Amino acid sequence: MASKFKRNKSQMESRPIMDFQSLIKEDKWLITSVLVVAILTFVTYRGALDNDFVDWDDYAYVVENDLVRSVTDMDAFKHATKAKTTIVNRDPAPLQTSVADVFQRIVSLNYHPLTVLTMRWNNNVCPNCYEGISAKPFIKWNLILHILNSILVLLLVYWLSKKNIFASVVVALLFALHPMHVESVVWVSERKDVLYTFFFLAALLSYSKYLDQKHWKWLGLTFVLFILSCLSKAMAVVLPIVMLLMWFWKDNSKTPFESLKKTLHPRTVLHTLPFLGVALLFGLIAVDVQSGGDFYGLFEKGTRTVAINDFDTFSILQRFQFASYGFLEYIIKFFIPKGLSTFYPYPEQATYDTSLYFRVAPIVVAIILGLALYSIKFTKSIAVGVGFFVTTVILVLQFVSVGMVIMADRYSYLPYIGLAFMFIMLIQEYMPKSKQKVTYIVVIGLTLLFIPITIKQVETWQNSEALWTNVIELNRLKNGSLPRNIEQPLSNRGNYYGKKSERAKTQQESNLFVEKAFNDFQMAANLGSERPEVYEGIGNAYGMKGEFAKALENYSIALKFAPKRGSIYFNRGVTYSILKNPEMAIEDYNKALQYIPEIAPQVYTNRGLAYMELGQNEPAITDLKKALQYNPNNEMVKGYLRQLGQ
Repeated sequence: MASKFKRNKSQMESRPIMDFQSLIKEDKWLITSVLVVAILTFVTYRGALDNDFVDWDDYAYVVENDLVRSVTDMDAFKHATKAKTTIVNRDPAPLQTSVADVFQRIVSLNYHPLTVLTMRWNNNVCPNCYEGISAKPFIKWNLILHILNSILVLLLVYWLSKKNIFASVVVALLFALHPMHVESVVWVSERKDVLYTFFFLAALLSYSKYLDQKHWKWLGLTFVLFILSCLSKAMAVVLPIVMLLMWFWKDNSKTPFESLKKTLHPRTVLHTLPFLGVALLFGLIAVDVQSGGDFYGLFEKGTRTVAINDFDTFSILQRFQFASYGFLEYIIKFFIPKGLSTFYPYPEQATYDTSLYFRVAPIVVAIILGLALYSIKFTKSIAVGVGFFVTTVILVLQFVSVGMVIMADRYSYLPYIGLAFMFIMLIQEYMPKSKQKVTYIVVIGLTLLFIPITIKQVETWQNSEALWTNVIELNRLKNGSLPRNIEQPLSNRGNYYGKKSERAKTQQESNLFVEKAFNDFQMAANLGSERPEVYEGIGNAYGMKGEFAKALENYSIALKFAPKRGSIYFNRGVTYSILKNPEMAIEDYNKALQYIPEIAPQVYTNRGLAYMELGQNEPAITDLKKALQYNPNNEMVKGYLRQLGQ
């Protein structure tokens, strides 16, 4: 009987991790748990399927991105909007860009071609939608990926915890339902988060199989999944470190300290060298493109200049304090997800100068990391959990300042797995077995309390107005005023109102939204904003009001802050055209074409009309023909060419 038992056990261990037939036979509870996690996740997030795009990268990634949408469809919608008609064609037109273009172009200062490629597959035409395209397919697939990720978390913890189904369900539900993860799921532009995490977790499952069998095919599969994860988002570069954490966890040495010595041995590290090479490559690409580069001419630059702030913007001490602040805030919000926001601005100088939090944060972080290292003397759980959290969050802790925010909910998406795993493993390791199941059930019950909070957070992403109004109100001071560091949310909401005015069905409705846009931009300007989009927005509002002299004045102010911002030149060019000043209009259109080539069809059309007004028919014909190359079905351009005898 003993020999038979050993043979059956060996056969079980040789089966693939993802062999679902064997899973059904061996553990029906696991299959049930997978279904429960999937259903609960869908029910919690189903409201997101009615959400729209938001004015927070969604335009750069989808709405105005010719890698995702056809220029023909974009032009058709703009024409229908101006003519107050409905789009006739309900099927997406053929894209003018190729898959090769997807892998060669930087989008919004990021290189993640696989993410853009999946968005390309979600392209659609929606005649009744706000932008002529529906956000639903994009959000639907974000949600599907999130559900799959939650299942992968369950399976990963299941195998790392020696098939502890309760521990697996707890970690999976925390991952699936945590309110901090809403941003990664319902924000269309965060497809990169859910996609890179999918390949990242699949790679960890494959690597777990490699550690069990030491068969090179599993390591090869892990390597392929790692590359796919890096092509989805550069954050995946930390996988080699997480691999070593898994090696440490699964090593069977007598003490955790001995396992650590084995993990750090050159022989162990050797197999991760190809992974480290890929990580270095994608890391260098990310740093270069975030700084506005094209990685030695390998890629086509995007339109933004830089995402990484100058290193001199903050001192080294401030950088440590801001990074430590984010580190602690992520941990606090893991337990108490209150005051969640799309936008966590850097503190104003007065707040920073008087804040004890920023002073002591680095000390508290040092204590946490020190205790995690010390814990290796008696357990692996703390070191692995904290190690996973630190490894997957460290690149976004704003030591190198990127953008306008000190932290972001989306940055917790993968790291929270480490914190959840640590606490659950400590329960398994130190709590009497007789009390473990009850404890797990209590934790699951507490986790389910996240559901209404998460549902509410999903609603804040309904559209740009809901999103930015929530941010603005969360940051409003006790006296009702707004701090200066909230100028960007005001600007973003103003942009949304400006677009709503263009889509309005009546002149009265249009005027209402123009006024709302103007008020938001003006509030941002009154806060002392030096953001070019604020004054560009004021210029646009004045233009819509017909006050063109004030529009020109504000465009010129905007250009002082951003002399290479192509959209300002384009809008000022349009204003000059309206004022019958074609010479000045042509100068601005030339600049617009230089700095924002993506809008070439509109520029060629407008510049061609300006040349027509000057009686310069030859350059007018050349520009209009170039515009027609982007959209051969543009009847308006064809009409102008007929007027010119073409």
